Amino acid sequence: MSGDSGAAGEGSAVVVLDEALREQFTWYVVAKKEFKDTVRSKGLWVLSLVFLVLFVVPLLGVVFDFLGLGRAAQVSGTGALINTIYLNLVALLLPLIAMFIGYAALTRERESGSLKVLLSLPFSRRDVIIGKVVGRCAVVTLPLLAALALTALLLVSMSIPFDPVLYGLFVLFTVGLALVMVSIAVSISGAVPSGRWSLVVNFFAYFYFSFVWNSLANGLGNVMQNQLGMGGSIRWQITLFVKLLSPTQAYKTLVNSRIADGPNAARLARLEMFSPGADRATLCTDVLRGNATVRQTAFGGNQTVCQAASDGVPLYFSDAAVFVYLLLWIGLAAAISYYTFDRVDL
Repeated sequence: MSGDSGAAGEGSAVVVLDEALREQFTWYVVAKKEFKDTVRSKGLWVLSLVFLVLFVVPLLGVVFDFLGLGRAAQVSGTGALINTIYLNLVALLLPLIAMFIGYAALTRERESGSLKVLLSLPFSRRDVIIGKVVGRCAVVTLPLLAALALTALLLVSMSIPFDPVLYGLFVLFTVGLALVMVSIAVSISGAVPSGRWSLVVNFFAYFYFSFVWNSLANGLGNVMQNQLGMGGSIRWQITLFVKLLSPTQAYKTLVNSRIADGPNAARLARLEMFSPGADRATLCTDVLRGNATVRQTAFGGNQTVCQAASDGVPLYFSDAAVFVYLLLWIGLAAAISYYTFDRVDL
């Protein structure tokens, strides 16, 4: 009897929460319907399988030493796994998966005519945009967290040193990147007239963020110095800031910062965003407030090393600020989409 009462209490609490959200947020109904439609179409289970392949299969490759990383993983543990396997793999594939989930969120309903029916109900276009973003984010987040949780359980059960704090931050940053890319995809879907256009624009956005943004940031720095005469720390300040505005670059430098750990971790992670040909002395001393020293390498050359200083990196280049830059894309994408979606003739 007591067990039945407890289950009934939990069920009633869920119902009360559901009703409260329904009354408080008009977009909640749209988000809930979006999530339920995905579950009914078995899309959630397919996505779960994709995430399991993305996170669990590489781990099994390490366990059985198919990747030749068994020794490094046993010595360095969680940080080695994330750095050598997951970081670049997740940064490359997760945005593609997330955008594929969100690209047809609005265009499919617009082409079928169901969007007009939805807007004939007591929902504004803002409710539809927010509801679609929240619903698709929930669709991605649930199986992603499940796959990451299973990966953590496997790590704990193996002879690989497990760092729960580092792994928890990796999960946080990974989920943040997924939410950002889903939001961008859904927002593009609301800003273009058809699914074909949404697919093209989303792929362009993915390609731009993943392969072009960083190069253009470097090119901007070259233009500032060669054409505008803006050299020194100003050039590198602006170049680094532009680099950090890319979702994928922000994600990678955040993870690198947590892997390195220590008082100089964020500084070294930002320096990794630049090629060896950059002015690392200026970056270290004038931009990131470190101590730059020159050391002779084993081959007779000189190498600039950035060491910790009494002051940390400037607040606007800190991990907290970079994480905020990453999440700001959610609001920016939704705002731009709403601006265009609110003016289009359906």
